[in-house]
Amino acid sequence: MKKQNLAKVLLGLSLTLVLFLGSGLAQQSTQQVTFRVNLLEWYDLSLDKTTLTFNDVAPQFVANPSTRQIPAAEGALQVTVFAVVIPSQPVKLTVTANGDLTDGSNTISASALSWTASGTGFTTSGTLQNGTAVQAGSWTGVFTYQVGTMNFSFLRDYVNQVPGNYTMTATFTLSKV
Repeated sequence: MKKQNLAKVLLGLSLTLVLFLGSGLAQQSTQQVTFRVNLLEWYDLSLDKTTLTFNDVAPQFVANPSTRQIPAAEGALQVTVFAVVIPSQPVKLTVTANGDLTDGSNTISASALSWTASGTGFTTSGTLQNGTAVQAGSWTGVFTYQVGTMNFSFLRDYVNQVPGNYTMTATFTLSKV
């Protein structure tokens, strides 16, 4: 008799459990989570030198010497550009002379400095302009990583440039077009 009672009790518990689980108490509950990912545009610009020096060279031994191109003593300027942007918005590299070359009250136009460049997307040649951004490169696409070289030279005018130690700075800028 005890085995039969135990079986009836177990059967009753099983039915109760099935009914309990079948009622609304054990139903599942769901909620949603929204995931937001904010991706930024990134720009980076690297120059391998912070100073370029142009050392004078002797003029031709003639009655009226003209001009000569003098290359930077340090050699080519290596420029590395990196950008991650919206694809429809290309990026460009510009160079702006922050004034003319000066030594005291003497000045030489920033346009006496020019460059030739190599590397994908780099502008093959250009001349600095006082206060004006001159394009030095342009790229399109989501991801840009380019390395180029810019060979700067100074146009020495022996007749019109007063000897001295001239300086100026220029700003390189990588930005969206």
